[in-house]
Formats: sequence, C-alpha cells, structure tokens
Amino acid sequence: MQKNRRRFSEKKLSPSREEYLKAIYKLSERTKLVRSIDIAVYLGVSKPSVHSAVTTLQEEGLVIKPLGGEIQLTEEGRKKGEIITAKFRIIKQFLNSCCNVSEPTASADACKMEHIISDESIFALKKYLDLEHKAIGT
Repeated sequence: MQKNRRRFSEKKLSPSREEYLKAIYKLSERTKLVRSIDIAVYLGVSKPSVHSAVTTLQEEGLVIKPLGGEIQLTEEGRKKGEIITAKFRIIKQFLNSCCNVSEPTASADACKMEHIISDESIFALKKYLDLEHKAIGT
C-alpha cells in the first residue's frame, strides 16, 4: 500500500489542492496542528470544501488527519508546501520589485503563476533576484 501511495502522491496536484496545501503549510508555521476551521477562514471556503480537500491530500500522503483531530503535514507535505510557498514569494517579489507591479496585483498573479511555472524558470528567477540584490547592495 505504501508503494501505491508514493506513486499516487507523485502526481501533480491540482491548483486547488496546492492552495489547500499552501494554506496548511502557512498555518502550520504558526502552530504544528491546524484545524479545518482555520483553513476555511484562511481561504474563505466552506468546511465541507476543506474536508474534501484534506481527504484527498491525506490519500496522497501529504497530510495526516486523525478522525476528529487536527491536520498535520507529513514530511512530504511539508516539503511540497514549502516549495509552493517559495514559488509564490519569488514570483511576487519579481513582479513587485523588478516589474513595478502593485502589491495586490503581484500577489494575485503570483498565486496563479505558482501552479504552472517550471522548476527551471523558478530557479532562474531566484538566481536573477539574488544577482539583482547583490548588484544594488542589499
């Protein structure tokens, strides 16, 4: 069964599931265990939507949710949440600081772009931003 779970979890997550995973990751930075209601409030969605998403994430081996308990990221879930969050931050920073896109627009666009950008492109953006900061002495 573990082998099947591993193979299933290597599939690309839908943008919606990535958003739930990112929300759980961000909320878990504050507290290790996250409640469904916290996710619902954070994302502005219903508790049944959270339940459905968490069930899928649990089937994919990314979260653990004991019956009636709080949601906790698995090691793989934490890593994926960290990657999604980093992609968002890099894209938002690039749009905001290099392209002079307003903060709200950069944030909204980064949220959409993080789901489709390749690893190659995100690494190139990060490298560019790191070089840009060195060039201006920050």
